[in-house]
Amino acid sequence: MSLNAYEVFVAIAERGSLAAAAHQLNLSASAVSHALASFEQELGFTLLVRNRSGVRLTAGGEALLPTVRELLQCNDKLRQQAAKLLGLESGTVRIGAFTSVSVAWLPKIIRSFADLYPNIEVTIEQGGYDDVAEWIIKSQVDLGFIILPEPPGLDVTPLHADPLVCIAPLGFAPKTKAYISAPELADHNVVLQGKDYGRETEQILAKHKISVRSSARAIDDAAIIAIVESGLGISVMPRLALLNYRGEVQVFPFYPPESRVIVLASLSQESLAPAAKAMHQHIVKFVAGWANGEGGGQS
Repeated sequence: MSLNAYEVFVAIAERGSLAAAAHQLNLSASAVSHALASFEQELGFTLLVRNRSGVRLTAGGEALLPTVRELLQCNDKLRQQAAKLLGLESGTVRIGAFTSVSVAWLPKIIRSFADLYPNIEVTIEQGGYDDVAEWIIKSQVDLGFIILPEPPGLDVTPLHADPLVCIAPLGFAPKTKAYISAPELADHNVVLQGKDYGRETEQILAKHKISVRSSARAIDDAAIIAIVESGLGISVMPRLALLNYRGEVQVFPFYPPESRVIVLASLSQESLAPAAKAMHQHIVKFVAGWANGEGGGQS
């Protein structure tokens, strides 16, 4: 069994078709088909089933995919360690992140990391909290930004306690001028986030036993701000989500104070490849500098 066959199998599984995998790997369609057929012949069972929409994994393919990903990661780690012994820094780092981190932190993190390690390739996958955790568990990403509490089995480094705030349209007057309280949410239409994107708000409502009416749900932070800006309701959001948006909304502290704890997660810090370890250290230092008002640290 060859590493080329492993790469082909993973690319097909992730991209959903042989043609897309061939494009990603810069191979011909026939080369991809041949590699897959040879792999299946060596294994003795079918990995993929073709259909009109592309391909789907068989039960055997689903069972083998995490192991094949781990084998490719080990190979990449070996190459990186060998390169490091030669005084070089190379490899690939795959990062999973939710929207506000992708907007507020990652552009500066990636730019400053590239200045230090120009030969290391960085790829980003964006999704919800559960998406990122699943990508880490399945070895689809090396590092991921999630919030506490983390799923079992992950190694996490706390980064930042991100306060929750309330946003409201211009002209909105809370019962107190200083803040919006949890019980006050029940008096207004609340713009909620989609499943797995607004966990903080759902936890607050459950914690304070509040039932709210909501005529709008959105996944994207910018969409929520726009809906609130139009006067259709108020919302609870992490402060980080507002950092790079300039909507015409009022921002009020939330009372009692609540926050989400953002952490950097991996399967194991000790087993990270050199490039991923370097990125891990860079992210921790960047966020510490950012929180201290330095605009992000340099490693």
